[in-house]
Amino acid sequence: MRHLTRRSATAAAVAAALTGAVTVAAPAASAVTPGTSFLYGALSCQALVVSGNDGRVTCTGTQQGNWRAKVKCSAGFTYYGNWQSNFQGGTRSSTADSNCFWSVEDITITSS
Repeated sequence: MRHLTRRSATAAAVAAALTGAVTVAAPAASAVTPGTSFLYGALSCQALVVSGNDGRVTCTGTQQGNWRAKVKCSAGFTYYGNWQSNFQGGTRSSTADSNCFWSVEDITITSS
């Protein structure tokens, strides 16, 4: 019985270590460059730069929860767009009034 308990403990330790490795290796939500299309859950989205070097994310589809654009300028400043929700479907856009001096470096989505 003692060996069975030790084997179970060893198996549990190995499983925990592998789970930790998988969790650490999982990629974080990454930023995209303007002009890139990407999926955000059930939404099909596109990152854009609009007039005045403002960053925008436009998403189409149906999904619960609120989201908004997070825009990083090449000068290092970060700006956030207005909150949007696609719970009724359709297309919604979140625009950050970033006015990036040089350019928009990358755009991500944040959620509440």
